[in-house]
Amino acid sequence: MLFRSLRKAIYERFAITFEQAEPLAGKTVLDIGCGSGRYAVEFAKRGAKRIVGVDYAKGMLALARDYARAEGVEDRCEFLEGDFTTAVMDETFDVVIAIGVFDYQDRPREFMRRMADRCRGKVIASFPGRSLVRMPLRKLRYWMSDCPVLFYREEEVRALSDGFSKVEIIPIHSSGTGYMFIGTK
Repeated sequence: MLFRSLRKAIYERFAITFEQAEPLAGKTVLDIGCGSGRYAVEFAKRGAKRIVGVDYAKGMLALARDYARAEGVEDRCEFLEGDFTTAVMDETFDVVIAIGVFDYQDRPREFMRRMADRCRGKVIASFPGRSLVRMPLRKLRYWMSDCPVLFYREEEVRALSDGFSKVEIIPIHSSGTGYMFIGTK
């Protein structure tokens, strides 16, 4: 219970993602930075017909495959190892998500443009906001791991809206700050 209250934003992002992606029956989904497959498997459980997850980490992809198998949706989930920015991908998807990915993108405009190119419906992405308390602590923690982390203002998130007919920015105030970007093609 304590973890859930300290990490409330994670649960809020999850809820917003699925609320914005519905209805899912018969849709295709691209999950960029899929990690252990939590979102991919949930998309399958909610009726998506095909989910492709992309991630760098072999270990996380093994967890994602095991999770999909345990939940009985492995026939609809495909997990690929690689870099989304350089992967050869011709397929387009109804929903494209990147949750917890823009934290580490040093070229967010190009990344969002590539997401839009792979989408024929909605792009859903999370962005960490600037916070007087959490931002310096998180920067220090990631700096010690030699991993830069980025933070955004709402206007910076909104500036990534090229190529969308409609954009909604949903602020996340729990557990710090952040934003959900919802772009409709």
